Order: sequence, then C-alpha cells, then structure tokens
Amino acid sequence: MGKPDALSRRPDHSKRTSDNEDVILLRPELLAIRALKGIQSEGPEKDILREIRQGNQKGDQEELVAKVARELWQALGKIVHSAEWSEDDGVLQFRGKIYVPWNADLRRQVVSLCHDTKVAGHPGHWKTLELVSRDYWWPQMSRYIGQYVGTCDLCLRTKLIRQAPVGKLHPLRIPDSQWDTLSVDFIVELPLSSGHNTVMTVVDSVSKRAHFIPTHMTVTAEGAARLFLHQVWKLHGLPTCVVSDPSL
Repeated sequence: MGKPDALSRRPDHSKRTSDNEDVILLRPELLAIRALKGIQSEGPEKDILREIRQGNQKGDQEELVAKVARELWQALGKIVHSAEWSEDDGVLQFRGKIYVPWNADLRRQVVSLCHDTKVAGHPGHWKTLELVSRDYWWPQMSRYIGQYVGTCDLCLRTKLIRQAPVGKLHPLRIPDSQWDTLSVDFIVELPLSSGHNTVMTVVDSVSKRAHFIPTHMTVTAEGAARLFLHQVWKLHGLPTCVVSDPSL
C-alpha cells in the first residue's frame, strides 16, 4: 500500500464513513439454487422408483408404517399430507425422504447404489448411511446398513483392520509329567443319547489320553467342575495347567 498523499487528504473531501451500510451487493434472489430443477431419475434409480411405486400399491409397507399411511389415506381422501408423511406420484415420503417398502432385494439395491458403485467407493457404515438417508428412509435403516457394510466381501478382503495389533503367539510350556497339563473342550449339539447331547473332553497333553464325559448343553460352570472332580481329579489329581477355549 502507498502512503497517503495530499490529494487523498484534501479538506473538501468528506469522510463518508458509512457509505457501505445497508448495501447488499448479492441479493438472495440472485443466489436461488436452480441446478436441480428438471432433473429426472435415470438408470438404476429409475428402476428403484418404479419398484417402490409397485410396492406401495401392493401394500408391502411394514405394519406400523402401513397403519399410519392407511389412516392418513382414508382421512384425507386418498392423498397423504401431514407434518411427516406425504405422497407424490405414488411414492410415499417420510419427512421428505422416499419410503422404501418392505422388500429385501429393493433395500439391498438402494444400499448397493450408495456403497458398491465406483462413484461411492465402498465407504464405511456412517458415510453409507449419510448417502442413503439423503433420499431414502425405512425403519431400522442404520442397523440394516451396518450389517450390509460389515458383510461386504470386497471391504473385508481389501480394507485394513483398524484396531490394535494382536500379540504374538507363544507355544505352551512342556509339561513335567503326565496329566500335568490338560486341555478341556465341549462337543455340543450331538444327537440325544440317554438324556445327553454334549461331550466334555479332557485330554492329557503328554500321553494324549482322554476322558469323554457325557453331559448336556445347559451345564453350568459348577456342573463342569463337578464332572471334572468326579471323572478326572479322582484318578489323576490336580493339574498344574488347564488349557481351554476362552469363549466357553
């Protein structure tokens, strides 16, 4: 910036400190969004809207949604208009979002359009939910999208697991004697035999000798301890180490 000179500081020039007050250069009517007017659905979305109309005509709505829509339909002369529900050209809308009727394949197509395409790029749960919820809605949509994204084959095969790395595997110590280290497991859902449908297996890590103890799937931790006491401990004593599945 240049320095002020005598010409910019003439005494006959007014200060004009409020020239720009209440002056709007860009009026709101000049910024009206008109880019989306006249756009028609083509390709997969056109087919999806056609199936949505057919589903609404067939009454494929879920029970609660169908009840609300039917009451509004009957009360307002087959034209649904309310604070949340509206109907436009055979398409039922909830808060301005297209309601997708109960149709597993139709909802899968909607989610696939916002997740599997090259433009979408296989985003995560919340990004896919944000893309779908721009235009569509159905009950428990977030849960459905979470299951869809969590079971996407391409995502599971290519995306990194965002969690702390697991620890290194360490071999089990070498037992000092037989029946010093045991492994315990349950074989479940077997055909019923004498009131038993489960086998508790106790294997010695050295000799690989095993005890197969019949029991049932509803056995508790106390019941398993009693089986171990009466079938294994009385014969081999108390082991030093017991290896078992942590999910048992």
